[in-house]
Amino acid sequence: MIYSLLKKIQLRGTLEIIDAKNRTRIFGSLNPVVRIRFTNQSIEQKIFRNPNLYFGEGYMNEDIIIEKGTIEQLVDIVTGSYDSFLSNNSFYKYYEYFSSIFKPLQQINKLSKSRKNVAHHYDINENLYKLFLDKDLQYSCAYFHNQNIGLDQAQSDKKKHIINKLEIKESMNVLDIGCGWGGMAIEIAKSTRAKVKGITLSENQFATASKRAQEEGLNDKVTFALQDYRSESETYDRIVSVGMFEHVGIKYYNTFFKKTYNLLNDKGVFLLHTIGQRGKPTATSPWIRKYIFPGGYIPSLSDIIVETEKQNLNITDIEILRLHYAYTLSHWYNNILKNKEKIIKMFDNRFFRMWEFYLLSSKYSFINMGNVVFQIQIAKNINNLPLTRNYIYN
Repeated sequence: MIYSLLKKIQLRGTLEIIDAKNRTRIFGSLNPVVRIRFTNQSIEQKIFRNPNLYFGEGYMNEDIIIEKGTIEQLVDIVTGSYDSFLSNNSFYKYYEYFSSIFKPLQQINKLSKSRKNVAHHYDINENLYKLFLDKDLQYSCAYFHNQNIGLDQAQSDKKKHIINKLEIKESMNVLDIGCGWGGMAIEIAKSTRAKVKGITLSENQFATASKRAQEEGLNDKVTFALQDYRSESETYDRIVSVGMFEHVGIKYYNTFFKKTYNLLNDKGVFLLHTIGQRGKPTATSPWIRKYIFPGGYIPSLSDIIVETEKQNLNITDIEILRLHYAYTLSHWYNNILKNKEKIIKMFDNRFFRMWEFYLLSSKYSFINMGNVVFQIQIAKNINNLPLTRNYIYN
């Protein structure tokens, strides 16, 4: 059935498939040309039933072997043809529809479950992240003034852009929700002399961030805590959250926005930086949920706005970063290729193929499938910031 379906799809390239019986089938007529081999009949059936899960799983398990072209070209062809696939596959269209209805059940992020979900991704060998991230370990979308800027500079520019957007002053107290390895909190303290508290649920990130603050001599300005945002009780002049909201879960958006708004003082401002969907809400890829981010969800703008409207929050600015994350992921992917042998030695070949597929499918979700990054600014009162964006760039 998968081959009958492929005949109907408008492919952005040519896909040559050698099936489990060693027969060659050709679909499409454009460049690039990618040839793959299915090593068993089971993977053919699985991909027809649920390509979002079994395509990545098949590559990880070497049920899918690439004999011509690259995995990047294959992912580009597949993601670029996904809309055509859906329009010609009524079975999977209904699967996606019902999956979107039940998406809250896919994101159970109670306190104990949140810790487990975070540990699944962030508390693996930290040396992996040092091999592919920038020197500051920024694990989120960088900010590219142009495509030729290096990763270290683009991540530095991201931090500066956010700091400027929040108009942070020396006298302020700042909360960083989901602080990662501490780079944003440390940069805020160094560049503004404000006091910063960073919170994370990752034990690895907490230990590294605390050590970095001590080494920088910033213990009087920066503190870190192994803590859920729901446990915070102080009030702040500024709150920032970069790349953490994707782990909150749609069921908990009301709790998240109510909590962050209550943590702001009267002159407070909150900046939310999150991956988002350009289109209507859809469920998270089952492959991503299973192998990369259990409990994760990429929100549409409507998912967010419906919750902020309920609480009458003052959204004062929305900036949409379009291909910045695709450029970021290109750097990360190139870095894992350079360090392939080290990563395989650290884990194994299957892990490398999983990580490779994760970075590439993420990259092309921004190029071909409608993902962007939202920077949403929320102010406690409507006049807490200047009236135009000039203050950010000047």
